[in-house]
Amino acid sequence: MQRKKLLMVIIGVCAVAAGAWFFFLNGKISPQNGKAELSAAVVRVNGEEIARAKLEDAEAKIAMGQGIDVASLDAASLKQLETQALDALIANALIQQAVASSGIAATGAEIDAQMTIIKSQFQDDSQFKGALLEQKLSESDLRSQVAGRLAQQMYLEQAVDIASITVSDEEVNALYNQAAVSENVPPLEDVRGQIESFIVGQKQQEIITAHVQKLRAAASIEILI
Repeated sequence: MQRKKLLMVIIGVCAVAAGAWFFFLNGKISPQNGKAELSAAVVRVNGEEIARAKLEDAEAKIAMGQGIDVASLDAASLKQLETQALDALIANALIQQAVASSGIAATGAEIDAQMTIIKSQFQDDSQFKGALLEQKLSESDLRSQVAGRLAQQMYLEQAVDIASITVSDEEVNALYNQAAVSENVPPLEDVRGQIESFIVGQKQQEIITAHVQKLRAAASIEILI
């Protein structure tokens, strides 16, 4: 389990801190329905159909990431989970399509460098391969994911202004003081870097989410469920 979590975290670091649509492309979760139903399209994004299998996979990963027991959800909560997963799939498809249209792609050297970083986080090759097995991924699958992540990151760096994001002392102090009200927190200087990174991530997500909304407004999207 620890290897699985480590691999998921490391793959996530490959991408810019973007939106919810990045999280569910790591590994595979076994869907619950039959093959015919799973192959049925749930949404069409600019002509690209997305199957129910991907929706169920996204739902499962959202629930897992948020610590939600799906079996305990009522009908309204299940519908909310479905909507969240569907929005994530649509956003991810829009970004992937935009990347493809832009012609942006990572070089072999860039992919190799990122793969080296990922592998370096494991004690040895055996542990790395064990993590891949737990995630139901081959090394080729992982390499493809890394290539996609790098291309997405390069696209977003060109499409939106995330490089110039700054964090003020006032923002850091406000967030620290908010946390300090209800928790025993370390001295500010010990956690300043973490707080700054968190705030930058939030600002990045806001900017990228706005960009996705622009893509969505110009797209042809058909919800089929």
